Amino acid sequence: MSFVQRLKIEAEDTLRYSDTVRSVLCEVELLKDKTPPASDPQAIARSIVKLCSAARLAASMDQLLKVEARIAERIKLLGHRPVDFAEFEPSSMKKRVIDYFVPLKPYVSEREKGVCYIAFEHRWARFVHHYRDKLEAFAKRYLLIVHPVWATPHGLINYYLPSIWPGDDPVFACVSDPHDLDTLPRQSPRHVVIPRYCSHWVNPAVYPQVPFEKKNLDIVMLANFGKYKRHFAIFKALRDMPRTVKVVCIGQHNDKRTREVLLAEAAAYGVADRFELKENAPDEVVFDCMARAKVNLIMSKREGSCIAIVEAMFANTPSGMFRDAEVGSRVFINEHTGRFLTDDQLGAQLMDFIANAGKYSPRKWMMENQHDCHGSSAVMNEVIKQEMLKRGQAWTTDLCPLHWRPDPQVLRPEDRALMQATYDDIRNNVGIEIEPMRKV
Repeated sequence: MSFVQRLKIEAEDTLRYSDTVRSVLCEVELLKDKTPPASDPQAIARSIVKLCSAARLAASMDQLLKVEARIAERIKLLGHRPVDFAEFEPSSMKKRVIDYFVPLKPYVSEREKGVCYIAFEHRWARFVHHYRDKLEAFAKRYLLIVHPVWATPHGLINYYLPSIWPGDDPVFACVSDPHDLDTLPRQSPRHVVIPRYCSHWVNPAVYPQVPFEKKNLDIVMLANFGKYKRHFAIFKALRDMPRTVKVVCIGQHNDKRTREVLLAEAAAYGVADRFELKENAPDEVVFDCMARAKVNLIMSKREGSCIAIVEAMFANTPSGMFRDAEVGSRVFINEHTGRFLTDDQLGAQLMDFIANAGKYSPRKWMMENQHDCHGSSAVMNEVIKQEMLKRGQAWTTDLCPLHWRPDPQVLRPEDRALMQATYDDIRNNVGIEIEPMRKV
């Protein structure tokens, strides 16, 4: 039974990431697509959702551009008419409070608007769904920075929000993958791209440092239990590694994949007793394990930025990732910070990685290249400042630095006190309910 189970897991994974399969499925979706009635905005929105699914399947640039052209036609057909996002994100639309929403600059004047940051598409959809009638008032006082979550930003809200945004200001957009630098401007000419990933907002101050000779874990893997995290790859590799290798997996359930499901997969590979599994571990445990590990791994082949890669680097632990992974944080992996892996003989590669882990200096390289929350906040500030000055607007007040742990927050305590008035303005004067600042 274990052999059959392993075969099923690996066959499903192979099909999921096969370019041939993706290409065929994309073409099938295009063939099924029919132009919806111009009089039915919800039907148009429905067709855009399906076309965005096809775009995420596209296996070549030609195929992707063909899908994007059809999406652009539908966005034009939809126009500014309202969309019921509860059909597409029912659980998210049940809430009215907008979380992962952080004001970073107060409103100064008509010529110098405030700035707000909002991460992840389902929250933008909630913002538009519940507060469509407040957007004009908001846009008169604030600029918006959006941050997509996945490796390919093809979704209804990614197109819809910039198409309906009031006024003439740009919609600033951070990225989750290097391809977003080109994709986002194709989605909307209003996008001004900020070349910063979700993983750029890590605060290095919170990660303890453990001398290499005192590191007593070989591998740490911080990943939820979702299929896309591909835990089976490390389970398979452990079969070819000595039993003395110390591995810690940290995560939480994802959808229907619980701790029990993950352990059952490990048992199918005969390695259920070869690693320690920590579920819903508090920050101090996560930080400690990252600092005590010789290497950090992520087995995903496709996701967004993957913040865990960079968190480990600031704990001075090099990170490993598959060479063909479509994961934004691959841009940080080099000879100083970690290594790329391949599927063949993964166990042997990991043993070599562990044996040479002391030669890497990821924290030093990341700090020198300003890939932390401080340097990234400066980059974001400069992009927005120069764009608004180019448009004849004023700029006398810089953004408050941003960091993530575990969600986006204002970094400095003194800025948190300053920005409270902005939180109050958005709630009381604009009429949008945003989540209060987290107490620290």
